[in-house]
Amino acid sequence: MKNKPILLGILIASVSMTGCVVPPGTSVASMGAGSDAAYLNASRGRADAQISSAQANQYSRQRQQVSEEMQLEQQKRQHTAANMFGAF
Repeated sequence: MKNKPILLGILIASVSMTGCVVPPGTSVASMGAGSDAAYLNASRGRADAQISSAQANQYSRQRQQVSEEMQLEQQKRQHTAANMFGAF
């Protein structure tokens, strides 16, 4: 249990650093489930919150690629399960 103080120190450091990533004007406690959508809605229309059409296209392509990857992984799992249980 020599590592217990080190792990405790790492935990305290990581928790204290989460305050660095919270947007200005909000608290760590207010960053619960759903608050990201509320923050985005509050910042909608601001000039610094706007993205270019190229960025929007890139995000759209990334979402499509992730969706396709997830679908392929699901097909691979189904194929593996079918082969594994088909042998019985």
